[in-house]
Amino acid sequence: MLNTYVTHLIPNPHVFRIVFGIILTILTLAAQAKEVTHTFKGLTINANLEMADGKGFQDGMVLIIHGYGGHNKMEIIRAIQQSLLDNEQSSLAINLSLGVDNRHGFLDCQAPHRHLQENAVLEIGTWVAWLRDRGVKKMALLGHSRGANQAMVYAVENLDPEVKHVVMLAPGAGEYIEVMYQERYGKSLQQVLEHAEKMVMSGKGEELIKNIDLLICPQTQATANTFVSYYGRENKFRQFKTYLTKVTVPTFIISGTEDDRQPEIVKIISPYVDEKRVHLHVVEGAGHFFRDLNMDEAIEASVDFITLLD
Repeated sequence: MLNTYVTHLIPNPHVFRIVFGIILTILTLAAQAKEVTHTFKGLTINANLEMADGKGFQDGMVLIIHGYGGHNKMEIIRAIQQSLLDNEQSSLAINLSLGVDNRHGFLDCQAPHRHLQENAVLEIGTWVAWLRDRGVKKMALLGHSRGANQAMVYAVENLDPEVKHVVMLAPGAGEYIEVMYQERYGKSLQQVLEHAEKMVMSGKGEELIKNIDLLICPQTQATANTFVSYYGRENKFRQFKTYLTKVTVPTFIISGTEDDRQPEIVKIISPYVDEKRVHLHVVEGAGHFFRDLNMDEAIEASVDFITLLD
């Protein structure tokens, strides 16, 4: 029926074959993609599951974690999942809840922020367990930006036998957080943090602070607990070097030379690279999001790392 209909519209056999091939590709990709849901602390959390052709859960999985405020359908995450499919790798791209039930799309900056960064690690663990229950015995964690740091912290603290690799795409070293805050918002992080910490210590951690600047969200509302979770001095997510020395699974760090969010990341990482436990790949001219050809190189390098060490 479809052949007859398309042939009637497109009499040229060569054009017909091209159009029909495109239609089949779209239908195939749609069949591969599947949203799955799970529960976490009373919230519904969701993820996009892409199964490679002819592969099952027992053949392995890449668990993908987006950066702060992002989601699993943003450009870089979709590109990663497609590249993995092209290389016969299945993947699960999760949406971190950030305290929102069944969250989709980018974070709403104007909504009150009551989430904790620590919950991201717990949610990763929830999805690792979900995959384990379905027969996955080998998986890689692949995180971008803040998601990369969260993947590293998870791998260090949990030591799951199923987690065989960690890929960190444009991670943050925590060296520039105060400078970046000053440049972005024109105020001292130290002063805002001290105020939030005093609230936490006095038992007011769940109270909202109005007109506070939090990460990518200017003049928003956030609890003192939320602010300290992301900016606290003893925050484990700011202890990049400490956690990098503790990773035991092969860890692949990909950095761009034009990443203005982490201008000296290669210099910071290089002393820890031993090509056994910690590996480094530098993409010339790439910014924080590895767009266009830079994105292609970053994804291909990630796939090579995962498949070569499989």
